[in-house]
Amino acid sequence: MPNEAAAPETGSDKTWGFLMGWIGRITAIAGLCATVAGGMTWIVAHHRQQRERTAQLALAQTQAAQGDYQASVETYAAILKVNPLDRVVLESQLNTAMLWAENFSMLVAEGQSAAEPAGRALDEMMPILESGLTRSKGTRAADVQAHLGWAHWLNQCIAEREFGPAAEQNLRAALATDPTNVYAHAMLGDWMLQNGGDFSIAIQQLEAAAATGKARPFVRSLQIGGLVDSYDQRGARAELVKVANSMRAGGEPLNPVEKRRVFDVCCNVGTTNHEELVESLSAVPPHDAWLTYLWLEGAGSEGRSDPLRALTEEFIQANLLEISGQATQALRQYWDLQLRLRALPGTSLQDEVDTAVHRLSTS
Repeated sequence: MPNEAAAPETGSDKTWGFLMGWIGRITAIAGLCATVAGGMTWIVAHHRQQRERTAQLALAQTQAAQGDYQASVETYAAILKVNPLDRVVLESQLNTAMLWAENFSMLVAEGQSAAEPAGRALDEMMPILESGLTRSKGTRAADVQAHLGWAHWLNQCIAEREFGPAAEQNLRAALATDPTNVYAHAMLGDWMLQNGGDFSIAIQQLEAAAATGKARPFVRSLQIGGLVDSYDQRGARAELVKVANSMRAGGEPLNPVEKRRVFDVCCNVGTTNHEELVESLSAVPPHDAWLTYLWLEGAGSEGRSDPLRALTEEFIQANLLEISGQATQALRQYWDLQLRLRALPGTSLQDEVDTAVHRLSTS
């Protein structure tokens, strides 16, 4: 059959096709605009979120630097509500929780117990340490586990609500993971001093921590605090003087309050007897003992008259002569002090000098 002729395109058909084409273009443009607008909204929201995160991170770091560890931990927690898997924030929060454990203290009104507020704070701290332990390895895991053990000890001695072996178990587990871990050694040594553990082993633990050279201020605080609290233990005064002498020789700082505590326990003529003073002054060579005495005395000399201070220093020098076997020279110095102290009757130093003269005169 012959081909049928195509129907001619009418004007209405052309108009309809033109309109549909424009509608398609407009729809595509609208879709593109919507996509761009959505993208811009996401970019703006993301940028705002990042600014807020940066500001909160800076706030948390400032709070930690100022010692407000609880507030810092809570600021990090607010950031984690937006992104619970933010690794930087998680690790920063964990670091702050460990610092909090190291510097844990409770200020309460006189007559009130610290147990309840301490318990609330530890309830906030311990889950962070526990969670951090699950994602840590090696030395980092040992650091976290040691702090977790310390938190359990705080839960026992301050919050007064835990009496099991968790503290010691965590500290020893940290040492098993990392035998040179500074925190595990220091915390276990202090824990042993406070819980009637073997004194010599406790000292070995603290010395091992100091030998690492790490976390020096924290290690020294546990050495000084633990030994001062154990002053009635034979050998504690000698160990205190060794630590103080090492700090003095190494230029390490010791605040005046702690210096005064060490001085009163080890070298204060009014609070120590002859045997205790000998233990302290014999701990290191005589020259070092003298320099360390002066270093410690400097924190507690306010309010003392210069004559009495000078005479007390001469008494210490006489003791050092006696300890080093120079009895004759020591006795001469005691006699000289005895004469000069007649102008200052009724002092404890006079009684100590009289006792020393009697001791050497009859030996």
